[in-house]
Amino acid sequence: MMNNLNLLRIFESVYRLGSMTKASKELFMTQSGVSQNIKNLEELLEIKLFDRVKQKTLPTFKAHELYKGIKPHLYGIEEILSHITEEDTELQGELHIGLPIEYGNNVIVPLLTKWSRLHPGINYKIKYGHATDMNKALLNGELDMAVVDNFGMDKQIKQEVLGDEELTLCCSENYAKEIGPIKNTMKFFEKLDYIDYVDDAPILKQWFKHHFKSNQFNPHIRASLMNVQGISKMITEDLGLGILPHHVVDKLNNEGLSLYSFKGSGKPLHNSLSLATLDKRSENPLLEETARFLFESLN
Repeated sequence: MMNNLNLLRIFESVYRLGSMTKASKELFMTQSGVSQNIKNLEELLEIKLFDRVKQKTLPTFKAHELYKGIKPHLYGIEEILSHITEEDTELQGELHIGLPIEYGNNVIVPLLTKWSRLHPGINYKIKYGHATDMNKALLNGELDMAVVDNFGMDKQIKQEVLGDEELTLCCSENYAKEIGPIKNTMKFFEKLDYIDYVDDAPILKQWFKHHFKSNQFNPHIRASLMNVQGISKMITEDLGLGILPHHVVDKLNNEGLSLYSFKGSGKPLHNSLSLATLDKRSENPLLEETARFLFESLN
């Protein structure tokens, strides 16, 4: 029993510090000694506690469960070991999920709410941000999964297409009246003001390449900010044209903030959204079942 207790103390230090090197210093042990004790604990429990990814020590789903159990008190060990080594019939635990703000709030969060009603033992920690933020957080083990748009993720991150959103070029009704009459030509659009997410305006250029087959569009950018809510505000305040997801346009119109949508060639431009997870992580039944529910709900 005491040997098991010592193993758990070493595990607690490695989990909390996120490093076997730091744990060895705290415990006055060699790094190889810490590593061997973690290996012994894994063999004893017949589960994997840490993944080694790019020289980082990342806790597995089972490690999260074990740490949660032993953090408040290092007693009742047999009960905790029994819980961690048995397969639970009911889904329970905590998921760390990364979401884009608008698509996340409008589409994913309602589904997660429905899922948690079906499984009261599930808790969420949600982080909002862009694909670049999610890429880093997944690699660091801060997230179990993330919903991301078209972005060059690290090769170690697995992506599966979850759905898509229509991207709409729009402006306020007032701005549309100021620039009217509307003409569906490149010459007309080149004279207007724009708002985009980054300085080089890749999403705007993508929209014009899709609708007008042009690679020569250089818009006059009045403002750039990586925030859908901020761009929405600037568009409704008559600053210029910008790209918004169609569900955001519908939401603003329903709130009485009338927007004018440009049709282009008539065939909408879609942004693919994927569910991203770090490849080669240990089995996590809570993550797998939640992902399956999202895929089935959206497809």
